[in-house]
Amino acid sequence: MKIATVVLAATILVPTVPLFSLPPQGDVPAEVNSARGALKGAYNDLQHAGGEWGGHRVNAMKHIQEAVAELNEAETWAKQHHDVK
Repeated sequence: MKIATVVLAATILVPTVPLFSLPPQGDVPAEVNSARGALKGAYNDLQHAGGEWGGHRVNAMKHIQEAVAELNEAETWAKQHHDVK
């Protein structure tokens, strides 16, 4: 019983820190590429929707462009920090 207690205490007290850093993920995750494609599709839909909608359609298009730019910046950051290839 004492050995089990020592083993249990050792597993609880020893931090579970990886000895090596995690390897790069590889390519950009498919979900990010899918999101980028969906944003570009939404932009295209709004571009061809017609009407002004009180300026909100144009504002939405600007927000979509900003979101795509953020994804591009995130991808650049991930590549610089070796999170992706």
